[in-house]
Amino acid sequence: MKTKSLLALVAALAFTGFAFAQAPAAPATPAAAPATPADAVAFHQQSIERLQQKNAKEAVELAERATKADPTKPEYFSQLGIALSQRMNEVPFIQMAMMSGKMKKAFEKSIALDPQHINGLIGLTRFYTNAPEIAGGGIEKALEFAARVQKIDPFLGAIELGKVAEKDEKFDVALENYATASKLRPENPGLHYACGAMLAKLGRKDEARARFEAALKLKPEHEASKKALAELDTPRS
Repeated sequence: MKTKSLLALVAALAFTGFAFAQAPAAPATPAAAPATPADAVAFHQQSIERLQQKNAKEAVELAERATKADPTKPEYFSQLGIALSQRMNEVPFIQMAMMSGKMKKAFEKSIALDPQHINGLIGLTRFYTNAPEIAGGGIEKALEFAARVQKIDPFLGAIELGKVAEKDEKFDVALENYATASKLRPENPGLHYACGAMLAKLGRKDEARARFEAALKLKPEHEASKKALAELDTPRS
């Protein structure tokens, strides 16, 4: 399961609002004292910083240290899941299955601690959406978690339901959900693009063009919309 886009939205949410701490100083004595909940705060923030720096390996290590120093915080476990999802893009295929299992367990732990923890719910939605059946994935479970997201946050829930439907090739259902999200955040170019992509798959080219153009009006450098418009104008052989 090598999905570069996996958990990108969750990662963005996790990054928001955190200050970044400096690495803790080395202990003055040969034997380091056990990590404390105060240390966990620093480890967690440093993990977020490492992901911003695209250093997934250290982000995973720091997130693991945070969960061990204070195993009561759901955000520490969801950050571990996010970091693992990014790290999976960098490891040999043989390691991916083991890392995928650790990621799933981290998200499961986050919602065990807080059943309404949004990052954990989105993480599990995307795991079940993207993982093959042999690795435990499944559309029904993905829909279950997406519905839980929707009850907490209708905007994010609509996006997740759209992603699940798109994966299941139910493009009309995906369009309905992306359109709902777009109405809630009409200034988001990515959602206009998502609607346009589904319209194009449904053969509704004029409507798709309008959506891609709306995305480019909001963000002229939106490369996905530029490419999609070019493809609409390219005659099929």
